[in-house]
Amino acid sequence: MVRETINAKQAAQIIGISDWKIFEMARRGLIPHIRPKGCRRVLFRRTSLLAWLEQQEAASLKTEGPEFGKIRRVQ
Repeated sequence: MVRETINAKQAAQIIGISDWKIFEMARRGLIPHIRPKGCRRVLFRRTSLLAWLEQQEAASLKTEGPEFGKIRRVQ
């Protein structure tokens, strides 16, 4: 049987950040996570993390807006 959830250390390794940073992101509600009721553990669903990473990547690509495609002079 394959587990649906992973712990914070495993999630941090998938994303490539430190354990402390992933705990901070979860506390601030910046990353999808699960806190079982009555438990201090923070769990992550691998599929949710991968979907979140794709959303972050897509949001970083600016393909629209007034500045897209314009050449600007660097001063």
